[in-house]
Amino acid sequence: MKNKLLGLAAAVAAAIILMPVSTSQAEAQFVMNFGSAAPTGTPWSAQLAKIKKRVEAESNGAIKIKLFLGSSLGSEIEMVQDTQRGERLQGGGFSTGAMGTALKLPILELPELPYLFKNTAQADAVLDDVLYAPVTKALAGKNITMYAWAENGWRNFATKTGPIRSPADLAKMKMRAQESTIHQDMYKALGVQSVTKPTSEVLPALNTGIVDGFDNTPLFSMAAGWMEPVKFYTLSRHIYQPAAVVYSKTFLAKMPADLQALLLKNPREESIEGRKGVRALEAELLETMRSTGKQVVELTEDEKKLFRQACKQSTMTKFLGNNPDLQPIYAQVKTKLDGMR
Repeated sequence: MKNKLLGLAAAVAAAIILMPVSTSQAEAQFVMNFGSAAPTGTPWSAQLAKIKKRVEAESNGAIKIKLFLGSSLGSEIEMVQDTQRGERLQGGGFSTGAMGTALKLPILELPELPYLFKNTAQADAVLDDVLYAPVTKALAGKNITMYAWAENGWRNFATKTGPIRSPADLAKMKMRAQESTIHQDMYKALGVQSVTKPTSEVLPALNTGIVDGFDNTPLFSMAAGWMEPVKFYTLSRHIYQPAAVVYSKTFLAKMPADLQALLLKNPREESIEGRKGVRALEAELLETMRSTGKQVVELTEDEKKLFRQACKQSTMTKFLGNNPDLQPIYAQVKTKLDGMR
């Protein structure tokens, strides 16, 4: 799998290097640094590379984009805050949870409520039809311009010492939690001791026994190397985690209208393309886990129900209690979901 990911990275890099441009880097009017926790050679890095290629070509070299992947410029929270300032970074691709925490915008954490969605069709409909406009407005108030949704995908539990089939099994573990109140509250509801770590510190924490496991998607878990120390991967699908491609509002405002329009071109199509690339790999990645000796645990419907009952309602109630201004938006989300069930 690692060779495949490296091969994809090489292909993306070659496409960028060979891309014809009519203006040299020295002549570029605007240079944009893009940050992301996305590892090289993944659909996320490929999506950012395609945006780079399109923007540079269609702007005739007036805009140059430099990609800084794999959290090479710090944690997601640090990179989001850098993008907000528009100094070291002018854009990037980040998970919604990280943006919500970094910018103190709970609306961006709302989509990550555990067991909010039953399938990707529900997630897509809520993100595109209900949340895109209010999220765009909220980000603008924090000096961030929303472009397009992307996705991390469905998060599952990965552990070192035993399979997870119930909340009681999980409660025996120390689990890494993302830097997000919702993720921490979910673990608390499940009776789990969680340890908050940025992505750059997860692998050392697993190797040294600071944590016994983590939750993340198959793609990120494999690409980041987090599956190496663990033996079990439980398909809990407890959180669907979106991501987004965003820009510094201050930096964007310095550009003429035609270049701004170019950067914001076709957000819905960009979202569809980004999701497609991530979703196409899931089955293959799970098979790769099995082939390398990992136990992929399939939960029964009754077992899934135990997790939902343990954390869904309590985490949602606490979230809305702490953020009463989001209750009308949550009501819109619920109405949309009820219409699809």
